[in-house]
This record gives sequence, structure tokens and C-alpha cells, in this order.
Amino acid sequence: MPQQHNNLLTRFRRHLQAQALIQRGDRLLLAVSGGVDSRVLLDLFSHVQAEWDLQLAIGHVQHRLRGKEAEEDAEFTAKLSSNYGLPFYSKAIAVQNFAQEKKLSLETAGRELRYNALAEMCGACGATALMTAHTQDDQAETILAHLVRGTGLRGLRGMQARSVIPHVSFPVLRPLLLFSRADILAHARLHELAWREDHSNADVRFRRNRVRHELLPLVRERFNPQINASLARLASIARENEEYLQHVAGQAFSEALIAAETGKIILDLQRFRNYFRGVQAYVIRAAMERVISSSALTFDETEQILSFLNPTHNQPLAFPRRRYLWRSEVEIFHEKAGIVFSKIQPTPQSQFLEIGRRCVLHDAGIAITVAPAHDALWRKRSHAYLQFVDAASVSGKLRVRFPQAGDRFMPLGMHGFKKLSDFFIDAKVPYARRASVPLVECEKGLVWVCGYRLDERFKITPQTQNLLQLQLESLPINSPLEEGSGVSSLQ
Repeated sequence: MPQQHNNLLTRFRRHLQAQALIQRGDRLLLAVSGGVDSRVLLDLFSHVQAEWDLQLAIGHVQHRLRGKEAEEDAEFTAKLSSNYGLPFYSKAIAVQNFAQEKKLSLETAGRELRYNALAEMCGACGATALMTAHTQDDQAETILAHLVRGTGLRGLRGMQARSVIPHVSFPVLRPLLLFSRADILAHARLHELAWREDHSNADVRFRRNRVRHELLPLVRERFNPQINASLARLASIARENEEYLQHVAGQAFSEALIAAETGKIILDLQRFRNYFRGVQAYVIRAAMERVISSSALTFDETEQILSFLNPTHNQPLAFPRRRYLWRSEVEIFHEKAGIVFSKIQPTPQSQFLEIGRRCVLHDAGIAITVAPAHDALWRKRSHAYLQFVDAASVSGKLRVRFPQAGDRFMPLGMHGFKKLSDFFIDAKVPYARRASVPLVECEKGLVWVCGYRLDERFKITPQTQNLLQLQLESLPINSPLEEGSGVSSLQ
């Protein structure tokens, strides 16, 4: 075996051990396109398969963008799997259609669909991880592309040797990041490996290819012949600093956390403002990721939220009515001494209430029961979640709904109407809870602001002959919808 080949294989073995990328007996899916990088990946793993007792399979994705050439790539890869005696999985994806439908670039659409397809293959073969053939050159291109586009520490890390793709949630390992493309080509030629050339890689209409064929060669020739190694060092430094900041931010987040619910995080405002701005940015990302797992804050969005939460000295310290709306998915606002990150939920559908039956609003996590009452002790039994009204004053069907702009009612004890929004302010109802306060109404208007106040027009008087009991209860988390609950949705 040629010495250079043996050296590359030795470095590969050492790298696997040093990084603990694999364990003895692992079941791995190798992503093989047929190009030289993935061809060498397959060859290297074939040499270490027996000593690590690995179970290998090959996964190939066809993007339907290169016609006959792509079909030949698939045939070539299938033949490779046969030659190596490995299971072969293949899938064709409609990148063009997906890109148009989702309004994505071909590169972004192709990456998302490719990882989705490879995730399916991992599941089909029982693989514990996916191996890709990204090299040090790919790393340099990635970091340079991030720099040109604009990035922070996270982007400067480039690709990680071990990572998890968020939308598919399975481990992706990149064991060739240590090696340059020159290393890969030398290995392939010395070992007389055959591979396929993807001619679309030369198409400079794609940003990645412009970085590869125009920007990197210019930097290498005019500024730094060792730019790949320099960018790899930058990635390593950025990764170490990112890990440290993540650790500090994790502690800061825990210290500032006041409350955590599904879709909602509340942080201590003063503690937050005492952190360095850089730590604040990481705390914001941590809160957003807990509220909505698909959160991907841009630099500009993070800066806007930081400015919102850190007003200038000419502004008051709290803005109860001010809010920052992130992509119509998350609302961020001040509440007393807290910062609330709240996922915007669709308003639960209005529902009719039938007398004598329990109405469950599963999406809202509550149940309301309206029933006839004959209780002389109604006054003593009444509390925030159990109220009694004059049945004769109720007209038409009762229903339960949630606050809308312009809602008004006549709070018990008053003789004039008041805006519901003003009532909430006076009653110090936390802003985060106002949209989820149930309202019982009839044809005359609001009967009960549940948990807070009855309407004066429906109160029990000496002339009252028949009573209705209104009861609000919270459902246990994940409580199933009960049969016979009397739910009838409004259309």
C-alpha cells in the first residue's frame, strides 16, 4: 500500500478515536453522492469496518436537477454498494417544486429535502448516525460564506464534527473535516478509486460555487495561501468561545427565570438588565428556543429585542403596553418586573353552553358548567370561579368566547359600561393572561368575565325567582376530551 495512502488512513483512524465519533458496533448510514469526497469516505470506512465491528449502509439522494447525469450517479452508487456488499437506500426528491412552493433558494431547498430523505433512510436501516463527506475545504467555504453574508460566533464555528439537524433531529457526523480536498484527491488517485463529477458544482450562479471558484482562490492567491487552515483555526476558536458563552448564558437564564410554562417564559427584568449585552443576547435566544423550538433569530432581530428590553435613559423602565412581535409567532413584552416571551396561540373557537351540561374547551384547558340552582346560600358559596346569576335576565343562548377589541360590559356595582381592556388594567390582570380570560355572554352582552367580575345586569335581586350557577374549572394538563361533555362548536 502506498505510504501516502497509509498515512491518510492512519490519520483517519486517529481522528475517529480522538473525537470519539463512533463506538464499536455502531450502525452507520454513509451519505454517498458518487463524488470524490463521498467515494473516499466509503473507502476509508470499508478499511475500519471490521476492526470497529461497524454495520454500514449507503444512502443516495437524487435531486432531479441534472437529468441523465443524476440517474447515472444513482446507478454508479448502487453498483458501489453492491461491490462493497452494503445495503443501498436511494430516494429522488423534487427540489425545484419544493423551492418554488416554499419560496426558498435551490440550495436551501435541496439541503432541507436531502436531510429529510437521509433521515428516512437512517430510520429504515436502523442507523444510529449519518456520516457525510464534508472536508476542510467545505468548512472554509462555509465560514467564508457566513462572513460575506454577516454572522456572529455561531456562524463562525462553521460545520461541527458532530451535530443534530433541527428539523429532523438525528445525529450527523462529519469525520472528514480534518482533511483537505487535496488529501482526498491524493487518496483516491493513489488507490485508483473511480468517482463521478457533478458538473453543477462549476455553476457559479449558486452562491456556494462562487465562494468556491471565485472568492476562495482570490484570497488564497492574493492574501493567504493557507486560508483553509486559518479559517479552520477560526472555527475552533469560535466554537470554544461559543461553548463558554452558552455555559454562562445557561447559568444566567436559570438565575433570571421566574416561570416556565408550555409556550411561555418569564424572566426577571432587573437581573436581565444586569447582564453584559452579549450574555443578554444568548439569554434571549435560550428563552426563544424554549418557547418555540424552531426559533432561528437573526442578528438584526436579536438587536431589535435587545433595544426593546434595554430602553435609553430618556425612557421609563417599564412599558406594560409595549410589545415586540416576532414573525407573528412570539410576543415579547414587559409585565411588572418580568419579561414575558409568549408563543402566540390561535384563539380557541367559541362554543355554545347548554344548561345542565359541562362544556369542555380542550384547547383552552378549561371547562364551564351552567346549571339551574336552588341554593339559598348562593352568596356564601360564590367565589371567583363559581358565580350565580338571575336566570330571567339571560336572553338567548349562552356561549363562551375570548376577548376581542372593543369588548365592553357593566362591572358588578357600576351603572355604566366600561371597556374590558380598561377593566383588565384596573384589576391588574397580567397582560400575558388577558387574551385567554374566558367570557360568558348572551344576546344582551357579556354576563361574566370568568374569574374576575359579573355584569351588573345579570345580578341576583330580591325579585329573582330562578338562579343559574356558572362554574369555571381548569383541566389537568393533557386531559382527554370527555365523552358527553356537551361541546357544540359555533360555525
